[in-house]
Parts: sequence; C-alpha cells; structure tokens
Amino acid sequence: MTTKSTDLTSLIQERLELRLRKVLYSAGRAADALGWKIYCVGGSVRDLLLKKNTFDLDILVEDHGLEFARHLAREEKGTLKLYRRFATAMVIMPGGIKVDITTTRGEFYSEPGALPEVIPGSFEEDIRRRDFTINAMAFSLNRGEFGRVIDLTGGLEDLDAGIIRVLHADSFRDDPTRIFRAVRFQQRLGFSIESRTEELMRTAVDLKLFEKVSPERLRHELELIFKEADPPGAIESMARYDELRFIHSRLAYSNELKSQLYRIRENHDWFRKKFEGEGISRFRLYFGALLFSLPIDAITETGKKFNLSFKFLGQLTAMKKRSEEALRILSSPEELFPSKVYSLLRGIDSEIILIIMSRSSSENLVSRIRIYLTEYRFVSGRVNGGDLKNLGISPGPQYKKILDELISARLDGRVRSRKEELNLVTSLVDTHD
Repeated sequence: MTTKSTDLTSLIQERLELRLRKVLYSAGRAADALGWKIYCVGGSVRDLLLKKNTFDLDILVEDHGLEFARHLAREEKGTLKLYRRFATAMVIMPGGIKVDITTTRGEFYSEPGALPEVIPGSFEEDIRRRDFTINAMAFSLNRGEFGRVIDLTGGLEDLDAGIIRVLHADSFRDDPTRIFRAVRFQQRLGFSIESRTEELMRTAVDLKLFEKVSPERLRHELELIFKEADPPGAIESMARYDELRFIHSRLAYSNELKSQLYRIRENHDWFRKKFEGEGISRFRLYFGALLFSLPIDAITETGKKFNLSFKFLGQLTAMKKRSEEALRILSSPEELFPSKVYSLLRGIDSEIILIIMSRSSSENLVSRIRIYLTEYRFVSGRVNGGDLKNLGISPGPQYKKILDELISARLDGRVRSRKEELNLVTSLVDTHD
C-alpha cells in the first residue's frame, strides 16, 4: 500500500465550521477509546481539498462501522438509522448534522447494473471499489494521525489536474449509473473526463448497460444532475456521450433544444427570485422539458416509466396537444385580453408553465406569462358559491361557469366591485333563463 503524505489539519481548522470539527474530533476520540481505525472519506476529502463549502461528513470505520454508529449515537445523543444490507448507517447529531458511517467493505456485482452484494473487506478494498480517483481519498481521524491524507489511487494528482478518472476498467460495467455521475462531477467541478474513462463510458453506452438499471435508480441520478448549478450544460454532456437515449430512444439533442434548456434556466432563476417561498421541482422542470420534445405516446410511456405523478403527466400531455395554439396566441403581436391568457394557463403546474415559456424567445409570450404568474393567477372574485346559493341559484355545473366568468370579467376590467359582480351574476342567470 503506497500513499501520498499530506496533512489537512490546518485546512480543517480554516475551512470547517466549529460544529463540524467537533463531530470529527468526537468520532476520532470514540474510535480511539474502542481501538478502531477511523477515517473521513470520499467527497468529504475532495471538497475540503478544493476548499468548497459543500462538506458532507462521510466516515469509514475498519470492520466495525455499524457498532461504531451505535456507539456514537449513544454517546452524542444522536438519532441512529441503520442500512444493514449495505453495511452503512446514518447518525443525526444534535443540531441536525448528518454523519454517514460505513464499514470497510468489498462488493461484487452479480450482473451489470445490479445492486452490489456487500462483503467484509479491508480499507484498501473499500477505497478501490469506489467510482473515481478524486472520490477515493481519505484522511485519518485517529489520535496521532489526525488529518493525514491517504491516497491510494492518484486522487491528489487528478484533483490538481482537474481530471475525472475511473478506478478500474469494469467500473461502468458494474454500475452504469457512474456514467451519469461522471457528467455530474464534470459539471460541478469544471473538470475534464480522462480519455480512457471516456472510452469506457462510450463502451458501456454501446453495450446498452443502462437497460439493466432500474428506472428508479436512473431517476435518482437524473434528480442529482438537475440539482447542479448548470443543468443545461450537464444535459449537453449527457448528449455528447449518447446517454439521452436511455431516457427514451427517440430523444435527440438539437440546437433548438439547447436554446430551450438555457431559457428554462433563465426563467427558473427569475421564478425563484420572484417567488422565494414557492417550491419548484428541478427534476420535473428539466425532465418535462426533455419529454416535451417527444411525441405524446412517448411522453406517456416515459413518464410512467420514470414514475411521474398522474397529475403532472396528464398536464404535460394535455399542454403538448395544444402547445402550438398556446404559443401562437401568447406570441401574437395583437392585443390580448388578460382573461384569454388566464384561460390558457390556469390550473397548470408552474414547471409546465415555465416549459411553455421557454419554448419561444418571443417577448410578447414571455411578458404575458410573467404577468400571469405574478398577477393573473392570484385574482379571485368577491362573489362565491354561498352568494350564488343566496341568490336562489341551484348548485351544479353552472356555479363553475358563473365563477369563471366573474374572474374573466375582473381580469378584463369589466367589473371592479362586489356590487358589479352581483349585477353580472344576475344578468348571466337572466340570459341563461
């Protein structure tokens, strides 16, 4: 076993907030008392060396990970979650800090794309089963060795060079989702994928190994990719390695789609600033945009495969059917009543509205959709169902028609008060009679 000798003690003091340092110190002391070897490992080390603040605590314990997790949770009054199949645990410390704890292990794959079978293993075996060299470094938490980096695979050199390099030739064959992971780290870190790693990625794609991976695992990887700072760039990288066909065989990357995806990022940023408290799903936004370029039958097929909600998938296909009409009307240079914009977009999830907003660069369309999102969708009438009942109108489908007409009238400025709304109700009922 050869290692590079680098001490991170100073960097730990400089970069980690006190509460995280306390967790590392506590873990080290507990392992010392038990006589066990303990390390901080993986992305934790990578991010610390890169001086990034996205620091997760991943701890590796030789042979005794689950026992150590129980001990740490008990000593620190934390909450313990065990995942026995993978020999891992999570301890949620007071204050909400989450610590992932793993036993040193090996693993083997019964077939390409299958979940791994976990077996006991040494520290070196554990390190060499990981995905990329930059994620295969560790530093010790034990007394006398605290902060000492252990690099068995050349991760420090690759980190300095900005390279993503796979650890062994069968890595993508064992776990094809690592292809998505390579793209994710490439985008997040601004690194290059090493040429041999690229060759192995393309081979795995050509062998259609993704077809052996469950849609749930693929969706999880896509969700992580779309959470990165530059989802359009990540999607472009996925297209470069021909990964989009594993979403659907007819999904093709084009300059038009590229432009739409970057408009989605711009519109998403605008939406988040405007509506800070309103949640929006990046997965539904970008995945929905990719699906929107497909025929309706393919949208339905893929949406079900990746477990999109029935409501969202129904809205997506419904909007696809009338998207040309909606784009034509919303882009029109002619004057458009607010009620018309409202009728085209009401009741549709924000992600789908942003997808439609990104289908065109028309200033008229963008302006109208933004006004809908900021104003029109919040308009309500001052007359409600109880008022209609008091007027002697029998409950039924006509209630919705009347209330919708009241909102349209208010949007278009035809009524401005409750009295005017009641007068309009009376005229609508008289006309109907």
